[in-house]
Amino acid sequence: MRKQAAAVSAAALLTASLLVGLASPAHAALTGCTAWHSGNTAYSQCTGGTGTQAVVANGLHVNPQVGSLYGLSGPEVGVGEVSMLHFPGTLWDYYYSLRSG
Repeated sequence: MRKQAAAVSAAALLTASLLVGLASPAHAALTGCTAWHSGNTAYSQCTGGTGTQAVVANGLHVNPQVGSLYGLSGPEVGVGEVSMLHFPGTLWDYYYSLRSG
């Protein structure tokens, strides 16, 4: 009886360990994320979770020969850090891009 109880206990522990190891990435999602701008500089920040994020911006380059720029990205940063991108022209829109961690 004692051996059977130990085997059941070991199996339960192994199953629990596997479930924790195989947990979905959803638990690691970033939270409290926001993006904002001031003039032609865009920013983003996430306040919780795990992973990294970066600000991304689109707009019109100051040099008309260059034209429109899409998907310029600031540095990829961790929770609590601010990603910043100084856009070289007129900023049309901006957003944050999440990377799971």
